[in-house]
Order: sequence, then structure tokens, then C-alpha cells
Amino acid sequence: MRPLPFIKPLLLASLLALSACDSAEERAEKYYQSGMALLEAGDVDRALVEFRNVFKLNGQHKEARLAYARIQRERGQLQDSYSQYLRLIEQYPDTLEARLALAEMAVENGQWDEAERHGRAAEKLDPANIETRGVVAALNYRKALLDKNDADAKAAEEQAQAVLAENPNDLIARRVVIDYLTNHQDDAGALAQIDAALAITPDRLDLNMQKLRLLALAQDQDGIGAQLKSMYEDFPDNEDVRKLLIAWYIQQGDNAGAEAILRQQAEKKPEDTAGWITLVQFLRQTGGTDAAKAELNRLIALNDPNQRLYRASLATLDFEAGGDQAAAIAEMETLLKDAPSSDQTRNMKLALAQMLVTTGNTVGARARVEEVLTDDPTNVEALKMRAVWLIEDDKPGDAILTLRTALDQSPRDPEILTLMGQAHERDGSRELAGERYALAVEVSGGGVQESLRYANFLIADNRLDPAAATLEDSLRINPGNVGLLVLLADIRMRQSDWPRASTLIGQLRAIGTPEANKAADNLEAGLMLRQEKTDETIGFLQGLIDSGKADNAAVATIVQTKVRGGDLQAARDYLDQQLAKTPDDAQLQLLNAGLYVLENKPDDAIAAYQALIAKFPQADQPVRGLYALLMWQGKTDEASAALDSALAANPDSATLQVMKAGELEKANDIPGAIAIYEALYAKDSSNTVLANNLASLIASYNDDPQSLERAYAIARRLRGLQVPAFQDTYGWIEYRRGNYEEALSSLEPAAKGLPQDALTQYHLGMAYLALKRPEDAKRQFELALQLAGNSPQPQFADAKAQLEKLSSGAAIQGGSGSTSP
Repeated sequence: MRPLPFIKPLLLASLLALSACDSAEERAEKYYQSGMALLEAGDVDRALVEFRNVFKLNGQHKEARLAYARIQRERGQLQDSYSQYLRLIEQYPDTLEARLALAEMAVENGQWDEAERHGRAAEKLDPANIETRGVVAALNYRKALLDKNDADAKAAEEQAQAVLAENPNDLIARRVVIDYLTNHQDDAGALAQIDAALAITPDRLDLNMQKLRLLALAQDQDGIGAQLKSMYEDFPDNEDVRKLLIAWYIQQGDNAGAEAILRQQAEKKPEDTAGWITLVQFLRQTGGTDAAKAELNRLIALNDPNQRLYRASLATLDFEAGGDQAAAIAEMETLLKDAPSSDQTRNMKLALAQMLVTTGNTVGARARVEEVLTDDPTNVEALKMRAVWLIEDDKPGDAILTLRTALDQSPRDPEILTLMGQAHERDGSRELAGERYALAVEVSGGGVQESLRYANFLIADNRLDPAAATLEDSLRINPGNVGLLVLLADIRMRQSDWPRASTLIGQLRAIGTPEANKAADNLEAGLMLRQEKTDETIGFLQGLIDSGKADNAAVATIVQTKVRGGDLQAARDYLDQQLAKTPDDAQLQLLNAGLYVLENKPDDAIAAYQALIAKFPQADQPVRGLYALLMWQGKTDEASAALDSALAANPDSATLQVMKAGELEKANDIPGAIAIYEALYAKDSSNTVLANNLASLIASYNDDPQSLERAYAIARRLRGLQVPAFQDTYGWIEYRRGNYEEALSSLEPAAKGLPQDALTQYHLGMAYLALKRPEDAKRQFELALQLAGNSPQPQFADAKAQLEKLSSGAAIQGGSGSTSP
């Protein structure tokens, strides 16, 4: 039978399709061979193009993909190389080269899960392979570290040493040996291994940095200098290397060497102002204001296109150096009149804003910052300034939103993170604040200020171990920093860890500067007192006094030690001896007045205080002493007159104003007391004690919702602080706002911490009443009335009324948050 007509076209189409398939594989092979020929000829770029053509025609061409991945790895295109090797093992999982390449790259990037997956696969494929053995040694070493198994770590290090004996170029094995030797304090051996690695790959910044750290540990200043100079030649654009070299020059007293580096960097890009401004700042630090001015005037004289910025910098320099501040501000205003919109102009506006803040013109400063943000809503420095003001205005939520915008632009800025911590603290979110402070420490590389702030935050929560760890980490990077050593020594003394405290005192003495020596003396005296070595303390301090190495604070400590020992006469004899030597010393005169009080000689004490006030009318301490003594004697009118006289002489004293506010509160002039606290708070809203006092008064004596919300906005930073007075304030405010369970969680520990404070006991009673716990409320009201005695405060009249209701069996009403003041 003759075929049907349509069969021939179908058969032809099938044959054509088969021919096309064969042709695609053949063409792919030709592209591969072409790529290999180009590669052999050194034309890598065209070879890669040919290999890509292979993949278009045959995605499973093993040799082409291996070659492509290998080339990309050699060219430093690691992400592309890694993805190509990954695709290859999906198709050919038993390809040793691909497994090893993936494992090695994963080890380099610290991707240990991936390293394990591919490294162990390579081990199964060919455990004897020298490269496989290097990777396996690294995997075994890391596991030993995680398991804290030193025997296994040593075994892995020996594996790595065996690999290096056969293949000295294996950097993975070399790094295992380096890490092991470093961890076992064999710094010389580790240094030799690093040098061997650098002989193979001198362009490895991480190895160079590791060598630098070992030289620093060995305090090899010549070696450090040589290494930094070599690194600066190899990595001229690396900012960290440049900073380290400059710091080394400064440490060696070679300011000219540091200046040469900075000037060289600035001259590379003369149109870039950042380099010149950095040089000016350095000259100011090392040569003083005149040297910085000279450089700026030189730049201005060149008629540089950026001279507007240099003139602004000169005005800022004059302002900060204590020159004519009004003239400096006027110069900035002139420069900004016709300045075009630019980063430079925005920076000048921010510099002007800082000047205006310093001179008290906050309104003008805020206006300039808002101009910058209108022009550039993401300007980081302007956002920081706005956030500071929002925090000061008790708007932490708005501050956090502002700082998030700033963080989007600069995610590793420790100042932004610190401000976020402050905003969370103001908001009462201590856990979030701690996270931000910790992150600020991390991104600053253990910066001194960030570490001190976070450590003090932890200390406030009595978390001494993590505080100590934070300081120790920072000291590894900032060895010899006095502030870090002092705070760490203080923690060790709080922990009664005398040996480590003594070691830190020794480190301070080794520094040898006046600041370090004074800190060491104070700490050593405190250490002796904490160990109750009274005689040794007195002898030590007297030795410092006799040698002229101590101020009269040491005399005060000796007197206080004798007083605590119960020997007033010995304290008097010693102080009289010191007064005979320096009769006009104000510190000793103040100490003398206080000792008169302890000796029950009030008239002598009053005379001594009055003499000091007449001689030093700006001093607060004698006024405080006199006021307290007169109040103790019941001479309230004389005490008030003395305080008013002192305030007339020193109206800006925050201490005296707080004393006056306390006096007004006792006299039931609550509006007057609040007015004083409001004025003080407007000047410094970061003062936690001021915030507590102001919020407490507002919440206790005002009933309107606006006042309660104002009190809460001020006091929410107190949430979570383990200070009874703060717990009482915050708890009572939450009670007034109707949040009774939240109130109770603060008022119970407050009442426990202030067992003799009648008002705190009353507050707890009201919380119990609101929560329908009559027996607990009754107990607290009885205690409050017992402690209050004949106090005229209205809270205790209310306590009596509440107690009568409870005793009569009256129905308990749920609290409304405004039952009483």
C-alpha cells in the first residue's frame, strides 16, 4: 500500500529535529574547544564568552562549567564561581574539584554549615587527597573548638601540620595552625606561620591585620611600624590601615610623619574637601588652633572653589576656640546667604546650628536643622540633632522613628545606635535600650565611650559580669585606657574580687600618667577600706599626703575612717593638725564644720559654715550643711532665710533650687515647687532625679488627664529601675492612670525598699484597694498612718477615711485612678 500523503512531512520533521539536537551538542562542544584554545592563548574574557555559549546549547556540559567556575574563582568573582560549582554538583554530585572548591570558599567566608556539607562529601570521595585533608583538618578543628575539646583541637592542628609538610601553599591548613598557636599563647610560632602565609599571598588584609595584632601584643613598636608602613603601601586606600599608621606615628611622637600621610591623602584628590578638613583637625589637635588656622588660610588664599567651606571652618574654629562668637555666627550667616543647595551647604547649616545651640538659641538651631531636612530628608547628622531634641522633649517614640531613618542611611553608626538606646531608655524600654547600646559597642569595634556607656547601663541593673566582660573586650582594643581600667576595677571591688582589683590598680600605675596614678591611689585606698584594713588605709593615705602626691580628699578620707571607727577625738586631733598646716583650705574648713556637727558643737558648726558662705558665695556645699543643721535644730525660719540669701547670690544653682523646691513642697506650696522643677527640667531633661521629683509632684497634686499624661511622659523612663523612690513614682502614676496591675508591680517593691516612708505605704494601700484586696489595703493604711504621725498631708486624711470604710465593712469600689491626690 502506498503511504498516505501526510506521513512524509512528519517523518521529515522528525529527522530534522533529531539532526538539530545532534547539531546543538556538536556546536556546544565546538564552543568549548574554542574557549579552551582562547584560554590557553591568555584571552580569558573571550574564553568566558565561549563557555557561556556552551551553556546556552548544553546546560550539562561538565568540563565547560568546571573551567568557567575555576576561571571566575581565580579572577575573584567568587559569588559567580560559587553558584556555578553549586549547579555542577546538582548535575554531577561526585565531582571532587567542585566539592573542594565549594568547601574552601565556604571556609573562607565562615559559612561552616556549607563547608561541612561539601567538605565531608569530598572526604568520602577522596580522603587521601591533600586538599581534602586540609579542609577536613579545618572542619575537625572547628568542631573541637565548639566542643571545647583541646585534645581534638591538637589532633586537628597536627593534621594541618601534616598537610603543610606536603603542601606549604595550603592556606586553610595554615590558618588552623595559626589559630591553634595563638590560642595557646605561642605568639612567636603564630607570627612565623603568618609570615609563611604572607609569603604566598601578601595581599591578604586579614593575615596582615593578624600579624599586626601579634606584634602589638609583643609591644614590638619597631615591628608594628614596619608592618603598618608595608600595609599602607599594599593597601593605600584602606581607611583603617591609614588610621592605624597615623595613630602609630602619633604614639611615637612623630607628628610630622602623621601629617605627611594626611597631606598625601588630601593631595591625591585636592578637590575633595574631606581630606583637607581631616588634616586641619589633626593640626588643631597636635599643633593647636593657630596651626589649623594657618592651613585654612593657606587653602583660602589659593582661591580654591571650596573656599566657602574653608571660611566656614575658620569661623567654626574661632567660635570653638573662645573667640568672638557673635562674629563667627555672623560670618556663617553671610556665607549661607547665597549658598547653593549642596552637601557642603547643608554641613555649614548644621555647623551653624551647633553654634546656636551653644549660645542658647535653640529655636534658631532647630530652624536651621529643619531647613536641612526639608532639602534632604535623609541627612544623617540633621536627623541625629532632631532626635536629640525629641528625646529632650520626652517624645522618644518620634525620636526612634527619626533615628530609624538615619539608621537606614548609616546602619553602622554607633552614635545613631547610642541615641536609639537613649530614646528607648526615656521610653522605659530598658531591654531594647540595652540591645542598642550593645550594638553600638559592636559596630564601634569596642569603642571607649560606647563600652563605658553600656557597662554603666549594665551596672545600674546590677549585671556586673556582663559589664566587666564589655570593659575587658574594649581594653583588648584600647589597652591602657584609664576610664576603662577604673570602672573595671570598681566592678571587681563590688564583687569583692580583691586579686583582680589589685591587678588593675597595678596596670594603672604602670601607665604612669598623673591621671592614672591618682586613679590608682584612690582605688587602692578604697580597696583597703573595703577589706577593713583601717590602719593600712590611714598609713597609705598619710604617705601620699606627706609626699605631696595627694589633695585634701585624702585628708577627708582619713578623718572619715577615724569617725567610722568611733574615735571622734582622734579625728579631731588629726584634722586640727592638717588645719594648722593649711588653715585657709576650703575643703578642710568644710570638713571641720561637719566634724563640729558630729561632736555636738552646733554653734561652732554654724559659725564655720557661715564663714565659708561669706568667703565662697558661689559654693553650694556650705549652704547645704548650714541649712540641714538649722532644720535639724528646728530653726526653720533661719534655715529658709539662709537658703534665700544663698539663692540671691547664686540664682543659677540647681542644687539650691532643688532645696527650695523641697522647702516649698513641705510648706504645701506645690505649684511653687512644680514651677522650680519645671524650670530645671527644661534646662536638663536627662536628669533622672529631676524627672522623678517633677513627675511625682504633678501626679500627686493634679487630677486632670493632661497633667497625668505629662507625668507619665516624664516618668516612663523610671520603669524597670530598681530604685524604690523611682518605683513609687512610676507605680503611683500608673495607679492614677487606672493601670492597677502595672502599678502594683512597682509599688510593692517600692514599699519594701522604703519601709519607713508613709506616703509609699499609702500608695500601695490604694493599689490594693483598687484591686479589691481589702485586708492588704487595711494593713497598708494602718502602717501609713502609724508612720505619718501628725502629718498634715491630705493623703493621710484620705488613708484614715479609707480605713474607716474598710473597718465598717463598706463595699469596696474599684479604683478610678483619681480616688485621692
